[in-house]
Amino acid sequence: MTGKSNAAEAASPEPAANDPLAPEHFLRAITEVGTMLATLYDRRSGLTRNQTRIVIELLERDGQTQTELANALAIHKVSVGIYVGELEEMGLVERRTHPTDGRAKCIYLTALLHANKHIGQHHYERLHAAAIDGVEREDYLAMLKCLERMRDNLHELDAAEKKQAPDL
Repeated sequence: MTGKSNAAEAASPEPAANDPLAPEHFLRAITEVGTMLATLYDRRSGLTRNQTRIVIELLERDGQTQTELANALAIHKVSVGIYVGELEEMGLVERRTHPTDGRAKCIYLTALLHANKHIGQHHYERLHAAAIDGVEREDYLAMLKCLERMRDNLHELDAAEKKQAPDL
């Protein structure tokens, strides 16, 4: 190939955009699906994306400190404090003194949240049903298996990079 044709190929993003195996195609598709799910859920639930992430994390392990939540969600500790404050104002979480460290506070879901969590779960169920409408069961299961493999691959890559550069 000549230098001239290489420059023309490098300047034209169109071939990759049309190639379903191109990294850009994958990134765009996965990002758009995630964004649409979050946008629709946010609109229906009245919570922001990060408020929802905190609630989901606390549903899995209630009573975490702000630092534990920040680490679990890969969100800055100060931002977690802001989101928790907003959830606290809504009456969905409360801060209580840590059982062994009187200086620390743990964040717990309230009875109000537990009494209404079925509403959020119903929103998720409706979004899931809409998202998979027209997708064959076998295709759906294959997609989940692929996503799980991709997640595992990325976790392995992340661990390897952290091992090489511990400050990451």
